[in-house]
Amino acid sequence: MESPSTSDPQSPRTGRRGLPQAYAVRSQRERLLEAMVRVTATKGYEATTVTDVVEFAGVSQATFDELFDDKAGCFLAAYDAVFDVLIAHITTAFEAADGPWPEQIVAALRALVDLLAVETDIARLVMVEVTAAGEDARERYRAALGRFMPMLEQGRAYSGQGEALPPDTARFAAGGATSMIFDEVRSGRGPELRRILPDLVFAVLMPYIGPEAAEEEMRRVTGEG
Repeated sequence: MESPSTSDPQSPRTGRRGLPQAYAVRSQRERLLEAMVRVTATKGYEATTVTDVVEFAGVSQATFDELFDDKAGCFLAAYDAVFDVLIAHITTAFEAADGPWPEQIVAALRALVDLLAVETDIARLVMVEVTAAGEDARERYRAALGRFMPMLEQGRAYSGQGEALPPDTARFAAGGATSMIFDEVRSGRGPELRRILPDLVFAVLMPYIGPEAAEEEMRRVTGEG
């Protein structure tokens, strides 16, 4: 006897064109997450509706309701998905850099601005619209920033004065950099993010290695540009 997946392309266990149901569900979910990113970047989180998202994704309202509780749930899932890609991209650049810690940080920041400058919708989602999506989203944002801390905290050992640095040094460094990126993206200058790379380098390195050494790294990046 033939299995349902081979005898009936439209059986409940398969998606369109005979694909397994799990694949079809995953595809629909990914389309909805992509739609949330694109629509939110265009209209803003508050003005975005579930109807906007399902129409952009080309799926039904019923499918959305099966996969997400509400607009906020879909937004948070989209945020998690894009941030996973972002952190993987940056971590790879950091670990691949052949040099001391400051050069690793420069490589990570360059990877960050290069990606966000190209993927401006993602930049808008992770840096700006998350602040308008409620306390759960803002908490998710704070947790996401925490994933950068291990890379930054390696600066304690490099600086030679790790015990003297304040406990929140990494948070201060990340806060300065993200504030600059936020201002650029919110002002519609996301595609120009590479322009502020030297400033980001200074903001992140200065708390660990001091202003003079950080300025030297900043000048080096400016010269490379």
